[in-house]
Amino acid sequence: RKAQHYNFEKTHDYKVKSSSLLLTIAMDGGLNPGAHRFMGTAETGKTSCALDFMYNFFKERKKLRRGIYVKAEGRLSDNVISRSGIKFVFTPEEWVDGTTLVVESNIFEFVFDFLNDMVKNNETETEYFIIIDSMDMLIKEDDMDKPTGKSLQVAGGAVMTATFLKKSSLILAKKGHTCIF
Repeated sequence: RKAQHYNFEKTHDYKVKSSSLLLTIAMDGGLNPGAHRFMGTAETGKTSCALDFMYNFFKERKKLRRGIYVKAEGRLSDNVISRSGIKFVFTPEEWVDGTTLVVESNIFEFVFDFLNDMVKNNETETEYFIIIDSMDMLIKEDDMDKPTGKSLQVAGGAVMTATFLKKSSLILAKKGHTCIF
């Protein structure tokens, strides 16, 4: 059944460089399409590094390209925005080729369904560069209204990350989208 494989889909393959020549060389030319998890302690530059890759994604404009920044943690400051070199927009009406839509939500189902829809229903074959900042701040919709002591499952962030990767990593890579979380 065609719905269960991507064998007849065109493979989109490219590399997104870093502004660091050493990092780009160490990564054999840069970041491939697909899902990438950045890990590290707080305030170590994960967001800035991800934004640097997004900036370079836009610099190499071969076709329609848009960014999506999921602001689940709420720490995308004006300072980070201004030094990123990326044009951020906050409404779908402003979202055009070469810009990044900021999606301010930490509801896992909403974020995943939105991204899934953008990738699967993509008649213009736009390439998306997605940053989810951060997966650890996403929460299941059912858990939002529960009392704090009853709301979270053990290792909820890891479970949501695994679910996201299982459902989206292949289609992201195959169709030429890059996602950093």
